[in-house]
Amino acid sequence: MNSIVQLISGPEADALNALETARETGNIQWVRPMLEAFRDRTEEGLRQEIGSMLGALKVSEGAEVMGDALEDPEFAEVHADIIGFLWSCGFQSENHLRSVVHCAGEGDFRCAMEALTWIEELESVNDENALWDVLLLIRGIIEEGREDGTHPLFEAMHKALSALEKKQ
Repeated sequence: MNSIVQLISGPEADALNALETARETGNIQWVRPMLEAFRDRTEEGLRQEIGSMLGALKVSEGAEVMGDALEDPEFAEVHADIIGFLWSCGFQSENHLRSVVHCAGEGDFRCAMEALTWIEELESVNDENALWDVLLLIRGIIEEGREDGTHPLFEAMHKALSALEKKQ
């Protein structure tokens, strides 16, 4: 059985060996299977190891794979983690702005917190349409009057993005 299959569905020891293979020889082809294993595996030690590797990626194409996962409803339960991985890797690409804000709007407190952290690291947004879209989305969320504790997080997102809009 190949290492990627072992990572996704093999016994924990084999999955850990597969991670070692990924660490030594891995490339972009490992990112999606690692996200799938992070989402599907229940072994906490294995999930921590996968999370640690995903949060330390230095392959910029990994950001695109993570961005795709943010748009995939099958990954909804780990969207907060994926935004955290993007932030940890230093992948603050405006290409993911809509996805990050949408996930925050659909997600829980933790997802909104990760999104705020990611947004606060953005240095600029060149796509005015994307910026306006997310500002409108965030404004709508704020006006909803949520009672899940995320209201101040969305206000802070709006403030940070409004400041970027003024820089343009």
